Amino acid sequence: MTIIVVAVFGSAALHSNSQSILGVRARIPFDFMVGDQIIPAGMVSARGVNTSNAGTLSITNHSVNENIVRIGHRLPGTNITKQGKLVFHRYGDRYYLAEVWVPGYKAWQVEESNSERAMKSERRFARNTRPRVVTVLAEIQ
Repeated sequence: MTIIVVAVFGSAALHSNSQSILGVRARIPFDFMVGDQIIPAGMVSARGVNTSNAGTLSITNHSVNENIVRIGHRLPGTNITKQGKLVFHRYGDRYYLAEVWVPGYKAWQVEESNSERAMKSERRFARNTRPRVVTVLAEIQ
């Protein structure tokens, strides 16, 4: 089952080594995990630090002024997107950031954490293998 939450995103241009790296921003209505850290609900932005196929993702919660970095890589089989969005995997009441879609780029896949792998393993054992997918859509400002 896929749940879609519609939100308004801002696309922010950030400059690094004379390259323009875009990010997306949205008000996320639930707490979620990045790696093994909890990000509280609030205004959140996510961006790739470079335009290569793998590297660092920067996730910032502007509501509590907290920044987390996580390894990510381009999601295989995706095309350059026109729609920004954040995709979460939901296991019960836990949400994990799984993908970052920035307009004009291919999607980033966030490296799974140990706790998400453990949740997957538990669900496989219970024969309930797929997480719910929650997508927060972006509207570019």
